Amino acid sequence: MPLVKMIRGGQVTFPKVFRDKFGLKEGDLMEYEIREDGIFFKPKQVIDRGGALKTFSRAIAKIQARSGNKFKNLSEEELYGLIEEAVESVDKPKSKRR
Repeated sequence: MPLVKMIRGGQVTFPKVFRDKFGLKEGDLMEYEIREDGIFFKPKQVIDRGGALKTFSRAIAKIQARSGNKFKNLSEEELYGLIEEAVESVDKPKSKRR
Protein backbone atom coordinates (compact mmCIF):
# COMPACT_ATOMS: atom_id res chain seq x y z
CA MET A 1 0.00 0.00 0.00
CA PRO A 2 1.51 3.37 -1.01
CA LEU A 3 2.37 5.83 1.74
CA VAL A 4 1.46 9.50 1.69
CA LYS A 5 3.07 12.29 3.67
CA MET A 6 1.12 15.09 5.27
CA ILE A 7 2.62 18.53 4.58
CA ARG A 8 1.88 21.99 5.96
CA GLY A 9 -1.75 22.81 6.39
CA GLY A 10 -2.67 19.12 6.57
CA GLN A 11 -2.33 18.61 2.81
CA VAL A 12 -1.68 15.18 1.37
CA THR A 13 -1.06 14.09 -2.20
CA PHE A 14 -2.91 11.06 -3.46
CA PRO A 15 -0.49 8.70 -5.23
CA LYS A 16 -0.62 8.75 -9.04
CA VAL A 17 -1.92 5.18 -9.13
CA PHE A 18 -5.01 6.33 -7.14
CA ARG A 19 -5.52 9.47 -9.24
CA ASP A 20 -5.29 7.45 -12.46
CA LYS A 21 -7.60 4.69 -11.23
CA PHE A 22 -10.33 7.11 -10.16
CA GLY A 23 -9.75 9.81 -12.81
CA LEU A 24 -8.87 12.44 -10.22
CA LYS A 25 -7.55 15.80 -11.37
CA GLU A 26 -6.41 18.99 -9.67
CA GLY A 27 -9.42 20.88 -8.37
CA ASP A 28 -11.70 17.82 -8.07
CA LEU A 29 -13.84 17.72 -4.95
CA MET A 30 -13.70 14.87 -2.46
CA GLU A 31 -16.22 13.92 0.19
CA TYR A 32 -14.82 12.33 3.32
CA GLU A 33 -16.24 10.19 6.07
CA ILE A 34 -14.56 9.60 9.40
CA ARG A 35 -14.75 5.93 10.36
CA GLU A 36 -13.47 4.03 13.36
CA ASP A 37 -10.69 2.47 11.27
CA GLY A 38 -9.70 5.58 9.29
CA ILE A 39 -10.90 8.15 6.79
CA PHE A 40 -12.85 7.27 3.65
CA PHE A 41 -12.61 9.64 0.66
CA LYS A 42 -15.04 9.61 -2.25
CA PRO A 43 -14.78 11.75 -5.42
CA LYS A 44 -17.81 14.01 -5.88
CA GLN A 45 -19.11 16.00 -8.81
CA VAL A 46 -21.00 19.23 -8.31
CA ILE A 47 -23.56 20.33 -10.88
CA ASP A 48 -25.01 23.77 -11.46
CA ARG A 49 -28.62 23.66 -10.23
CA GLY A 50 -29.85 26.13 -12.83
CA GLY A 51 -28.22 24.21 -15.66
CA ALA A 52 -29.43 20.90 -14.27
CA LEU A 53 -32.99 22.20 -14.04
CA LYS A 54 -32.89 23.38 -17.67
CA THR A 55 -31.48 20.02 -18.79
CA PHE A 56 -34.09 18.17 -16.74
CA SER A 57 -36.88 20.32 -18.22
CA ARG A 58 -35.65 19.60 -21.76
CA ALA A 59 -35.54 15.86 -20.99
CA ILE A 60 -39.11 15.94 -19.64
CA ALA A 61 -40.25 17.88 -22.75
CA LYS A 62 -38.66 15.21 -24.98
CA ILE A 63 -40.41 12.48 -23.03
CA GLN A 64 -43.74 14.32 -23.34
CA ALA A 65 -43.22 14.76 -27.09
CA ARG A 66 -42.40 11.06 -27.51
CA SER A 67 -45.37 10.00 -25.42
CA GLY A 68 -47.89 12.34 -27.04
CA ASN A 69 -51.38 12.04 -25.57
CA LYS A 70 -50.39 8.78 -23.85
CA PHE A 71 -48.39 10.83 -21.32
CA LYS A 72 -51.58 11.79 -19.48
CA ASN A 73 -52.67 8.15 -19.19
CA LEU A 74 -49.44 6.66 -17.84
CA SER A 75 -49.45 4.63 -14.66
CA GLU A 76 -47.51 5.86 -11.64
CA GLU A 77 -44.84 3.22 -12.28
CA GLU A 78 -44.45 4.30 -15.90
CA LEU A 79 -44.25 7.95 -14.85
CA TYR A 80 -41.49 7.16 -12.33
CA GLY A 81 -39.61 5.28 -15.05
CA LEU A 82 -39.77 8.30 -17.34
CA ILE A 83 -38.66 10.64 -14.54
CA GLU A 84 -35.74 8.30 -13.76
CA GLU A 85 -34.76 8.41 -17.44
CA ALA A 86 -34.81 12.22 -17.34
CA VAL A 87 -32.73 12.33 -14.15
CA GLU A 88 -30.16 9.96 -15.65
CA SER A 89 -29.84 12.25 -18.67
CA VAL A 90 -29.00 15.13 -16.29
CA ASP A 91 -26.42 13.02 -14.41
CA LYS A 92 -24.41 12.17 -17.53
CA PRO A 93 -21.45 14.56 -17.78
CA LYS A 94 -21.41 16.37 -21.12
CA SER A 95 -17.65 16.97 -21.07
CA LYS A 96 -14.59 16.05 -19.05
CA ARG A 97 -14.10 17.87 -15.78
CA ARG A 98 -10.98 19.86 -15.08
